[in-house]
Amino acid sequence: DVGQKLKTIRKQRGLSQRELATRAGLTNGTISLIEQNRTSPSVASLKSLLDAIPISMAEFFSTLE
Repeated sequence: DVGQKLKTIRKQRGLSQRELATRAGLTNGTISLIEQNRTSPSVASLKSLLDAIPISMAEFFSTLE
């Protein structure tokens, strides 16, 4: 569940969807859709999001339940 995982990490880091979107160069609508699992991020988008948090791709997926 990539969307839920992203939302959890974003909240743990104290980031709003808007702030994360700005850092990652995406729209907050896109972040919202990803977090609701209504769309799947491309690898490039996910990399931008994780770089903006920051968390490594490996760390993100190693803790994905």
